[in-house]
Amino acid sequence: MIRFNISVSPTFEEVMNAVKRVETEVLGDLTEFWEKYARKVVVQEIATIFATEGRGTWPNLSPEYAKWKARAYPGKTILRRTDMYFRASTRKGAKGNLYEADKDSMTWGVESEVFEGVTGAPYPEYLERGVMGMGKKKGLFAIPARPVYYLASMSQILQNNLVVALKTYLERNVRRVMKD
Repeated sequence: MIRFNISVSPTFEEVMNAVKRVETEVLGDLTEFWEKYARKVVVQEIATIFATEGRGTWPNLSPEYAKWKARAYPGKTILRRTDMYFRASTRKGAKGNLYEADKDSMTWGVESEVFEGVTGAPYPEYLERGVMGMGKKKGLFAIPARPVYYLASMSQILQNNLVVALKTYLERNVRRVMKD
């Protein structure tokens, strides 16, 4: 009679316990992922959108406004006149920044109400979709759409970078759990 024994290490029970620990300790609360990984990737994408003026999709300033802005705010590009919108969009804790993260999700954006309190108008909302209206001083006006958050939400680059960030987070934390 021929016999042979097969032993596996780690055992099936040890593997299942490790999987449960990963599920509980790594995937059960993603707050660290949002804070240390995802937030940085999102901010990088939004900063790129500002730096490239909507990845080249934003309409130019009107000639009259561009001339005035060049004199009044030299060197400032589209949507960067005072940098309030840029700072709120790229810095956690900046005036107007909206950041919330918990074990399941992350929210990143700007609070239009803050802009309305400062400027009298919810400019981030206007810029995302564009708006036409009647002003008290100059009559009819138009603010063309210069989206930031819509472009970020549709960005394949952002999606790819979030996948890479999640992979890095999982590799580091699964290793940590497996060592314990």
